[in-house]
Amino acid sequence: MNNTYMEDVVDCIAIYDSGNYAYRMRHVFEQRGLYFEVIATPCKVSKTGCGYSLLFPYGYLQQVISLSQTYGCPVREAYKIEVYNGRKNYIRIK
Repeated sequence: MNNTYMEDVVDCIAIYDSGNYAYRMRHVFEQRGLYFEVIATPCKVSKTGCGYSLLFPYGYLQQVISLSQTYGCPVREAYKIEVYNGRKNYIRIK
């Protein structure tokens, strides 16, 4: 992949009430041919201590929210990740 593409991609994280929800939804998306990553929820946005979130491209936001609801794993919060001066900023979008 070239660096120009990577700079244009905006990532999001979906925070769930349970780490199991994040892993379950990763599996649901894998069955649809979409490969998202489960990551430790960043401390900057974690309100309940350590947990796991689903990391995915911004273009899939509505699909992640709606399918998560359908599978009984509602997204508690979602953040868009913007990188500014080499630092990640998390902007709440849900």
